[in-house]
Amino acid sequence: MSFVAPNALVVGDVRLGSDTSVWYSARLSGEAAPVELADEANVQDNGVVEGTPGHPASIGRSCTLGHNARVFGAVVEERSMIAIGATVLPGAHVGAQSIIAANATVPEGMHVPPKSLVIGNGRIVRQVTEAEIERIDRGTRDYVRLAREHRASIA
Repeated sequence: MSFVAPNALVVGDVRLGSDTSVWYSARLSGEAAPVELADEANVQDNGVVEGTPGHPASIGRSCTLGHNARVFGAVVEERSMIAIGATVLPGAHVGAQSIIAANATVPEGMHVPPKSLVIGNGRIVRQVTEAEIERIDRGTRDYVRLAREHRASIA
């Protein structure tokens, strides 16, 4: 089961996997192209995931989109984190277990290899560490738990 906050907006062709969460004031728009959140993905407060013409948006299993993060018509593979205020633009592809740092931008069409740390305007600076991957996984577990608690409290 998923948790969608009462004031989140989910419109169009949007598919939510098991234990996904869409938090307060977040927006998922599948009006121009489909949007999919795989199992255990979370979109935190004010986050945006939007399909764009010719570019569906796909968020992989156990991904975290931080507060104010935005993904437009892009693919984010499993166990990745799009940090606070980061943006992923149409046609981009973020490999598994990657981190897009706070306020960073992944330009249109960029391919980010798995386990990459991206800062600034699409600058890949290094491979993520095992500790950083564990942090992503811990965050996913925390948001699955929080979603269950919120779902129960507003039922």
